[in-house]
Amino acid sequence: MGRNPRSRNRSLLRRSGQDLSFGGRDPWAFAASGQPTRGKEGSPGAPELPATAARPLSGEAPSRPGRSNRSCLRILVVQTAFLGDVVLTTPLFRALRRVAPDAHLTALVTPAAAPLLEADPHLDEVLTYDKKGGESLAAVLRRVRRARFDRLLAPHRSHRSGLLALFSGIPVRVGFADGALSWAYTRRVDRPLDHHEVDRNLALLRGLGHEPVEADRVLHVGYTEVEGASVEAMLEQAGVKPGARLAGLCPGSIWPTKRWGAEGFAAVARALADRGLRPVLLGGPDDAGVASEVQRLAGDRSGVLNAAGRTPLKALAAWMDRLSVLVTNDSAPLHVAAARGTPTVAVFGPTTRGLGFAPFHAAARVVEVSLSCRPCGLHGGRRCPEGHFRCMGDVTPDQVLRALDDVLGGAA
Repeated sequence: MGRNPRSRNRSLLRRSGQDLSFGGRDPWAFAASGQPTRGKEGSPGAPELPATAARPLSGEAPSRPGRSNRSCLRILVVQTAFLGDVVLTTPLFRALRRVAPDAHLTALVTPAAAPLLEADPHLDEVLTYDKKGGESLAAVLRRVRRARFDRLLAPHRSHRSGLLALFSGIPVRVGFADGALSWAYTRRVDRPLDHHEVDRNLALLRGLGHEPVEADRVLHVGYTEVEGASVEAMLEQAGVKPGARLAGLCPGSIWPTKRWGAEGFAAVARALADRGLRPVLLGGPDDAGVASEVQRLAGDRSGVLNAAGRTPLKALAAWMDRLSVLVTNDSAPLHVAAARGTPTVAVFGPTTRGLGFAPFHAAARVVEVSLSCRPCGLHGGRRCPEGHFRCMGDVTPDQVLRALDDVLGGAA
């Protein structure tokens, strides 16, 4: 008899401060660009943000009017976790800009995640820490100390983030009380386990003497005119007419147990084609194999356009703006879709909504099966610990299609 799912959720969340990064490289490619950005909020009806220059990946960012690089408060946010975690941290950038409008705000992320933030209007600078590529902690510490930050906030609760905070030379360091090396932080904040990850991250504001407000709870992922044009060019090359309804399919995940089967995605692709939507497979280079299998199983009749492996990470937001709906696993595209307000159906297997990473917008549905062994991990894993993989195997295409009908109001 398995434990109560709520109890399993809390247990996993309490012990998740360790660095659980997957050994392989990130499945998404990325390309930096410096063209004017398109900013769009995830909340329906929110105003479009003004165009702004893409932020550099390292070094000093251009000063904004009235904000000197050295004379103002300098804030560093450390978030070197997965791509989806970075997207779920963007409301914290918004909140910091609200409470410290004249501060110089910097994010420290992995090189893979940097493209997600280049078009964020609330950031002045994006620094990268290539921990997977072998960059030493000492090397990034030299850059951080040289920048002479005044405040540090760490949504990422790993040992590495704690060490970086401890030796950063930053006088005020805000982290979670349940994080690894929590004593490295000068101000420790309780992390609300029963809340969404967005709200957990926003709780760090309390370490600076501020409370989150509802207006902070907005995801942001932007892109430039270059990415928008590349998507349109790919569609034109494939013979897709302007205004055609597209359905995105993201069958990949860095975690093998979070991938719904290729047969299921193929069946959904065929059904969507029958309903007048053109299926488009999306993913990074490491997702190309499973995407090709989905395309093969779907057959020529489905007209699947396979853009996996041809889609830089930064272009993913541009794709989301072009889609009528997205079907995805519990992975980064889910959160990019939320940031762009794209209707979404997500298949959850080893993870559950109770862990705090559910779709963060109303136009989304989660398809899952009830099993006592769920959740079995905070991020999924390489293999099913029970050996049956029923959490994904028991999800049927009909369940996904019913969720699609629901999220689109029967228009799919």
